Amino acid sequence: MISDGSYVRRLIVRNQRVRITVIMRRFCCVMAVPAVLFLSSCHRSEASSPQTGLFLRSFGGQRAIPSRLNPHVGYDLDPNVERYFIYVPQSYTGADRYGLIVFTNADNEMQELPVGWKSVLDARRYIFVAAQNAGNDQYRGRRLGLAVLAALKIQQQYRIDPGRVYAAGFSGGSRMAGLLGFYQSDVFRGTLQNCGADFYKAVPVVEATSLLDTAGKPYGLLDASEEEVRKAKGVAFVLITGTNDFRRGNILDIFHGGFEQDGFKAKLFDVPGMAHDISNGEILARALDFLEAGR
Repeated sequence: MISDGSYVRRLIVRNQRVRITVIMRRFCCVMAVPAVLFLSSCHRSEASSPQTGLFLRSFGGQRAIPSRLNPHVGYDLDPNVERYFIYVPQSYTGADRYGLIVFTNADNEMQELPVGWKSVLDARRYIFVAAQNAGNDQYRGRRLGLAVLAALKIQQQYRIDPGRVYAAGFSGGSRMAGLLGFYQSDVFRGTLQNCGADFYKAVPVVEATSLLDTAGKPYGLLDASEEEVRKAKGVAFVLITGTNDFRRGNILDIFHGGFEQDGFKAKLFDVPGMAHDISNGEILARALDFLEAGR
């Protein structure tokens, strides 16, 4: 038999448990609302607010392989490991197709835009991407593969006009951009080559003062099949040099004795006073005028 005091104590304990249970349920309901809102916000942000601005990241996911494979290009790169510097104009929303410039530098690190390029990229609606660890000391297949991976991954993640996807670069990286015009013409519709160039056959030596690169190897000759050359004639090539560029003679010979002589869609910018450097925004805009006109 339970005494009155014991009964009262048990009743108090039971009421306290009920009260705690009600409070916890209300707490969970209250916390669930912002959690749902947060998850919904994340989903909306991912779907309708793509990342813009300057950032450095890996693409993640599966490897991206083009429809046409080339033995000169290394496709066995891990998009979860390789890192890229990317610039997406703030105006990008996904409503319109943007152009894409895939840049290969001479150095292994590139974490800022070339001087004067931002305003042109913004005005003309271009995304810019440059691989890290893609400098002149890396093997050629890797450098080419990094550029192809970037072009394909950006096209998966952003709305890109495939007719305005261009390979660009500086010095040794410029030569990689030129190779992509021959080896991966199904991906790149044009090149922006700053102070570096190659051609598929030897050209007359008129202006060049050296036929060797900085590693002592022959300069200016790429290996391409007849089919690759034929398809490259559908690509627009821009070669940029300057009066103070030590590679100026080589580039003039390759342009006049090669691209121009063989009827390629190509344009030369010989900039007064420019040294072995990346062109400014004015030359970039003029180069894009030429590339876009040839679409």
